[in-house]
Amino acid sequence: MKIRVKRIPEEGKKYAFKVDTKKANRYFTLLKTSDFSATTDLEGRIEVSNLEGMVIVEGNIEVNLKMRCSRCLGPFPYLVSRHFRSVYAPFSETCQEEDVELKSYDMDVSTYNGVDLDLDNVLFEQVFLGMPAQILCRPDCKGLCPACGVNLNHETCRCDAPIPHTPFTVLKKLKLKG
Repeated sequence: MKIRVKRIPEEGKKYAFKVDTKKANRYFTLLKTSDFSATTDLEGRIEVSNLEGMVIVEGNIEVNLKMRCSRCLGPFPYLVSRHFRSVYAPFSETCQEEDVELKSYDMDVSTYNGVDLDLDNVLFEQVFLGMPAQILCRPDCKGLCPACGVNLNHETCRCDAPIPHTPFTVLKKLKLKG
């Protein structure tokens, strides 16, 4: 959904939105490394204000995702529920030739093309920001056995195979003084 910045009333405008699951998953598959998918529609409410070309977007989003644990590779549900506030400035005003280094202001403000703001990009950006940095099914996930590949969360490894040689294996022989 695109919003013409000049058409935003002085008092701002509120929107309720719903991005269906199929559309959200099409967006996620554009990312070649994404290992998650939406299981519900992306929903929420936002308020958009225009302050002399600066666009402020504030609201809440919620979506259920199916993610894959980075340790055990098992699927698990994850709820992204997030309140956010973003500020956007026209691209031409923020990127001038005499600007050679970032200011603290630049870290808090994103840019838009000066005419309209694509709210879909804003919403999906907030989904990504609401995801965990390390994707784990649970904090104490034991992962997979490095020798046989069994999921150590569900069963005990019974393999007698030695742990594969890694560059760090030599550290087991290291004797520390003290």
